[in-house]
Amino acid sequence: MRWFDKFADKDWKVYLFLIFSGLAIYFGYYHSVLLNANSVLSGITGDALKNYYTYAFHITNDSELLHFSGMNFPYGEHVVYTDCQPLLTFLLRLFPFTHQHLIGILHWLLFASFIVTPLIFYRIFQRLNIDKLSSFFISLGITLLSPQFGKIFGGHHGLAYGCFIPLSILFILEYQQKKQPAILIKICLYNFLLFFIHPYLGFSSSVFTFLSLSFFFLFDFRREKILMNGGSILISGVLPIILFKLFMVVTDQHLNRTGEPQGLNVLVENIDSILAPDFGPFQNFLETIFQKKIQHLEGHSYLGVFVIFLALGFFGTLPFLFKKYFFRKELLALLSASMILLFISFGLHYRLFDVLHLKISALDQFRAVCRFAWTFYYVLPIFLFSVIYHSLEPYFENRSLLRTFKLLSLLFFLLNFVEANYYYTKDQNNFWKFRNVFNEACLNSEEKKIIRQLKTDVPQAILPLPLFHIGSETYARLGGDNSMIPAMIYSYHANVPIMGVSMSRTSITETENEIQLLNSYKRIKSAAALLKDLPFFVIKTEDALLPDEDRLLSKFKYLWRNDSLQMGYISKAQLLLRKSGKYDLTLNAALIHSLDTSGVIFIPTDNKKPFTNTISRDYETIYILDSNKVRSGSYIVSFHNYYANFGRRKEFPTLIITRGKGKDYKWQYYQSTRLLSGFYSHYDVFEYPIDLEGDCRYEFVLKADSDMPYHISDFMLRPADIAVMGVNGNDTIINNFSK
Repeated sequence: MRWFDKFADKDWKVYLFLIFSGLAIYFGYYHSVLLNANSVLSGITGDALKNYYTYAFHITNDSELLHFSGMNFPYGEHVVYTDCQPLLTFLLRLFPFTHQHLIGILHWLLFASFIVTPLIFYRIFQRLNIDKLSSFFISLGITLLSPQFGKIFGGHHGLAYGCFIPLSILFILEYQQKKQPAILIKICLYNFLLFFIHPYLGFSSSVFTFLSLSFFFLFDFRREKILMNGGSILISGVLPIILFKLFMVVTDQHLNRTGEPQGLNVLVENIDSILAPDFGPFQNFLETIFQKKIQHLEGHSYLGVFVIFLALGFFGTLPFLFKKYFFRKELLALLSASMILLFISFGLHYRLFDVLHLKISALDQFRAVCRFAWTFYYVLPIFLFSVIYHSLEPYFENRSLLRTFKLLSLLFFLLNFVEANYYYTKDQNNFWKFRNVFNEACLNSEEKKIIRQLKTDVPQAILPLPLFHIGSETYARLGGDNSMIPAMIYSYHANVPIMGVSMSRTSITETENEIQLLNSYKRIKSAAALLKDLPFFVIKTEDALLPDEDRLLSKFKYLWRNDSLQMGYISKAQLLLRKSGKYDLTLNAALIHSLDTSGVIFIPTDNKKPFTNTISRDYETIYILDSNKVRSGSYIVSFHNYYANFGRRKEFPTLIITRGKGKDYKWQYYQSTRLLSGFYSHYDVFEYPIDLEGDCRYEFVLKADSDMPYHISDFMLRPADIAVMGVNGNDTIINNFSK
């Protein structure tokens, strides 16, 4: 080990060696990616595709710095809500020569962040006066199992930079030791800018700074410096949040965003999640001990087997050796702050707030609170190694003890490297095998031909069917990857916006107005006034359509077809054309209409739940259809959905349709009623296609997932090929939609 001491006489040599080591590790595992960085994508579905698309589209196609026009047509979106990493896109927009290599640049930046992360940890350990060789191995070891590395695969690019949280730790440590105002300003600016990489990073870093300095000044309490210390906490931890909030208030023109994202208390951590991995040679062993790991797609902040047993040894001996251990106030402050973030990552703050009858809307905006555990992953080994090192330091005259610590740091690196081998390879068959569809050189001849045609015809928007719409946290549509993938390919290359959304916190009003454009019965559509007299480019997949989409395409002719898509143009007039004419059945919408030869059932209201106010989470039966009452075939089930607080509706009951035949009984359909087709002043219309067999018995049931009151009316079951008009005084409904 003496050779390293001679080599490391200058820090720049260690930095160079760390960079070389990081390059060797990541290039060894991902050389095919790094050598073809602009030709491949980690994934081409869901968040991965969306985050590639929003990043590339905003750089190359948007004319306004803060407005994203690629989705949510005709409204567009504020860039912060697109996950496009605004700070990065702002910079790359200035350099057009980079625009042919955007995906490659993104990939290299993501991997480079993990190559430089050990340098940051090395700086941290040097500030903590730990020897250079130990700092070298510990720095590499912590980086290897970073929970953020997995976010590259999942496509959450703004969250995947491994260097940002360690850099925040370094800045805080620098200020704790030097207390220079310049460092304080640097921390404030840094935390503010992180919001423009991803709001989770900006918020968590600001809160971590606030807590770390609060604890530090509490542990080092001086009455005469209360005002100065309080000002430091506010400037570095609170001011960035206030500045970002003010920025959004001034620049965000999209109203009526949801204040409560769907799925709170779902994407959380627990003790077992951070102590049992999803990979590696110790997985089976640790999962037998920690069996209650929460399963979700966000991944976990697994600490590594070495850190787990090191922590057990340290905290197990703490009551007996407390006076022997050397604790630095700055490290105690960092650990205390990270533990509060860990508490939040468990979702325990929701329970605490319920007990205290508190509601903090800022925290409610962060659904995937498991991400707040990342800071604890980084801080815990810094704390443990530092405390152990400085507790042993008085005895380092015995060189064998110092060598033992260095061997301990080497063992830490080696064990983490063994686990990292499985971490990096466990999903290698699922990722990095997709062509870069945002690189024109990777497109096929048919795609290039259609793009050339789109550039010539200049449609006002792309209409993917089935429509994908994810992001309002309130409504959803059936369309998914099949319609999203081609829509984003043609949108990016032809600079045509998409009538569809895959983002977050999208305006509820804009969502309703956009979906309402497909409502063939409504007379007044707010979004229609924003449309141009240009055609829409329609992309239809082989997936089943919702009834309103089927009605729209009833007389549509396609220009291009292949094995999976049908494409063509629909005019603005055709899109807005109201369906009218003769109807197969006219009924009194004030009365219950029982089965007859038409096969139509209509129940306007009833003196039972769910037609009356329904609050419980019980299963509420709408209707029971006995066997041999209707002919086999395709049907449409629909009803009107009402909410106690219509302006803040967020939770929707689930429609369950059971099928019984003899002893055979099963849930045939299980569909959330947030899949809506029509929006009116006092109710929304749920409409869904189903298939029925004449010799089976069916039950139509609603099951609420929350205690939010609701009720329904106008339950209708009709054959898919029958149009029904209902008349009730001056009110007319067509297939359950008001005119």
